[in-house]
Amino acid sequence: MSLKLIEIIIPKGRTRDIPELLHEFDIEQMWVSTHLSSSGPDSQEGATARVSLLVSSGMVEPILDALDGYLKGLPGARAFLVPVEAEIPKREKAGRGHEKAEEEPGREEEDLEEEEGESEERARISRQELLATVSEGSSVTVNYLLMVLLSAIIAALGLIRNDMAIIIGAMVLAPLLLPNMALGLASTLGDTELMLRAVRSVGSGIGLAIAVGVVIGVFVRPSPEIPSILSRTSASVSDVVLALASGGAGALALVSGGHLSLIGVMVAVALMPPLVTSGLMLGAGLAAKGLAAMELALINIICINLAAVATFRLHGIRPASWWESERADRATRVALIIWGVLLAVLVLLLVTS
Repeated sequence: MSLKLIEIIIPKGRTRDIPELLHEFDIEQMWVSTHLSSSGPDSQEGATARVSLLVSSGMVEPILDALDGYLKGLPGARAFLVPVEAEIPKREKAGRGHEKAEEEPGREEEDLEEEEGESEERARISRQELLATVSEGSSVTVNYLLMVLLSAIIAALGLIRNDMAIIIGAMVLAPLLLPNMALGLASTLGDTELMLRAVRSVGSGIGLAIAVGVVIGVFVRPSPEIPSILSRTSASVSDVVLALASGGAGALALVSGGHLSLIGVMVAVALMPPLVTSGLMLGAGLAAKGLAAMELALINIICINLAAVATFRLHGIRPASWWESERADRATRVALIIWGVLLAVLVLLLVTS
């Protein structure tokens, strides 16, 4: 069981509120320490306290949701989430459910099993951690644009030379991974602000990748018969399956808190190469080939976002309040319908052509 540490900075006289507020939650350990503000050791004005909570990963999201509304009304109050990398001495793996059964003999065994099932369902990182992760990659920054630029240049050289090692090098950078995951998460939560940032980030990345391909294509004029280029100027059903699997893998890596580098390769396989291929063909004056590669890129983008929304939804990613949940439900339905219709149209065009 992975653990997280929640550090709460709160006015000194409010420390007793935390145990009362969180009495329904399963907290491993709690510590309270006090310290004074910079006004001086003899002054009690502005005195604050730190409450530390050691909790399992599955408890982070509901506890932070409960703290959010309470801390908003306290000036200077904050809560921080800290990962626990190691713990010594190592604890025995005792079943907490059985301990609770001894403490509360009147409880039914079915209730304990239901609690354990709910804990397993929450065995993912919290919504707050997800938002913090994707927010970093959903903004158009100089570093992001440079990463797209470098990835597109590397991909173009790999495509022209038909060198898979170079193409994989471009895939490892995976600059379009987090913006697409941010778009999928924003659609799941109904977060309009995050959605707009993600759309700008995805759009600028796509535009820059194609522009790099066009510029290189004008000067190099690569042959459309190069195998690495030829394979990306014609879409098939297998490409749809690959894109769906890539989107689902990327979203699954996010919600499980895993490392994204290898998943980024899978997502980049479905995004950067066809985008750069489209630019290369357009730059070489081969509009039909360029549009065919663009169709493949659009299919991949749609599938990745469709799979991401479905994966986030299946893992129970949703806002805390009921009114936000209703808005998120509508946004999710709209997103699934839009992405599904667009995919159906493109697949229909693919089959008929």
